[in-house]
Amino acid sequence: MSESPYELWADYYDIVHTGLPGEAEFYVGQAVRTRAETLELGCGTGRIAIPMAMSGVNVVGLDNSKAMLRQCREKKRRIGPTPGRLRLVEGDMSDFDLGQVFDLAVMPYRAFMHLLTPESRASCLACVYRHLRPGGLFILNVWVPRERDLAAHRARERGTIVFAGRYPLAGTQRELAHSVAAWCDEERQILEEQHQLQEVDRRGEVTYSAILPMQRAWLTPVQMRRLLETQHFAVDAVFGDFECAPYTAESTEMIWVASRPATGPLG
Repeated sequence: MSESPYELWADYYDIVHTGLPGEAEFYVGQAVRTRAETLELGCGTGRIAIPMAMSGVNVVGLDNSKAMLRQCREKKRRIGPTPGRLRLVEGDMSDFDLGQVFDLAVMPYRAFMHLLTPESRASCLACVYRHLRPGGLFILNVWVPRERDLAAHRARERGTIVFAGRYPLAGTQRELAHSVAAWCDEERQILEEQHQLQEVDRRGEVTYSAILPMQRAWLTPVQMRRLLETQHFAVDAVFGDFECAPYTAESTEMIWVASRPATGPLG
């Protein structure tokens, strides 16, 4: 397995990427409501998986980044024992075999968008299907490619850097300055991003600087539904936010709730 591009992100990921409003509560709530053996794909540093385990859910978290999983283990160690078990597995979310089946599989924070090719997306869904019990649920969210948002990306000249935020670094007298250059490849339906992270001391001097890449693929609602159904999932619901409001043309998220039918192709 090739090295994950997220190896370089691990030390800063939780500072810059804090999730979407209501997202963590939604996914943890789904797992607690079903009391299900849960699989999280793209678990990263454990922002969702650890609260699930703290809430009494048994979780398997899969990620392809050693460094992100190391961060997750350290966070879990600091918390101590939890009512639910958390097992972490380094693996490719488009090609995995965990030797067990689950009642619930989740893919929070647009993790599905990191699958950049039709083949990897189909392979991921086939793996999820095989790892679900008949009747089991698969829940994921993806970004909505609204025309005005794509137009904003088109309007930026490739390489144009935009300031994104400044964050205190805990336990230090430094701050993290975050800027990003973003553009889109419309033919491949891929967002390309270059994130500039700089540690700045109290005198304003840059003590560390890095350019970290990120690529994400978008799908339209029609493409997403067709893909799920082609891989034998039944689409149970599509929400427009984490309060389970109906999906509309103004929604910025698609939250898909799909299931492995009780009768259907064998995994």
